[in-house]
Amino acid sequence: MKKKLLLILVLVLTFIISALVHLPVSVALNYAPLPAQLKLSGVSGTLWQGHANQVTWQGRNIGEVRWQLVSSKLFTGKLEAKVRFGRGSDWQLKGRGNVGYGLSGAYANNLIASIPAEQVVALAPSLPVPLGISGHVELSINEWHYASPYCKTGQGQLVWNTDSVGTPLADLVIGPVVADINCQQSEITAQGKQQSEQVSAEFDLVLNDKQRYQAKAWFMPQSEMPSALAEQLKWLPKPDGQGRYQFSYNGRL
Repeated sequence: MKKKLLLILVLVLTFIISALVHLPVSVALNYAPLPAQLKLSGVSGTLWQGHANQVTWQGRNIGEVRWQLVSSKLFTGKLEAKVRFGRGSDWQLKGRGNVGYGLSGAYANNLIASIPAEQVVALAPSLPVPLGISGHVELSINEWHYASPYCKTGQGQLVWNTDSVGTPLADLVIGPVVADINCQQSEITAQGKQQSEQVSAEFDLVLNDKQRYQAKAWFMPQSEMPSALAEQLKWLPKPDGQGRYQFSYNGRL
């Protein structure tokens, strides 16, 4: 009797899971509790495998998204999928990773996204000095649990892969810039640094849930800094005892 009940239970669960994963995604979206900031259009396929021609997050088009469901996560009460996104993005954004929805809300893990550095500059507050920015910015998210407007918890790393920055006087070789990112209750913090034979620097950034930011940074010229730039340092406030020039910014995105 017990074996029959177990067999029936397995068959029922198999039927339910099969029905869910083969359900047209256009039908499933009518009942899914998606965040208000997320909009999907041109959706086709099933929950198991499909794509959306355009996905918009907080009014920004991040392009086409394709997904394949991770069926094993259904047994843990989560709907998780492996995704690829970015084709047709307004930001030339590209990425891949895992996103899902569980009892605690939306989340992402093992996600990598890349965007041209020029696009980041266009979205950021205006710089006090015109700079030639190139390269790509890559965001790696180890784990991120969403809560409006940014997150409940999260951690990852941001890397700006570049060689130099163009200034009105000379190009400055900086090399890659690496920052560790953490988020608690929608307060995002970033701590980063870079090192080259021309300059070294570190920075700290805090962005709160009101879109207000505070940034502190310092840089220190190295032996091979271009003379045209080194000569301009005399116009800055004097460096500290370690030869570091410090500055800070605050404002609103």
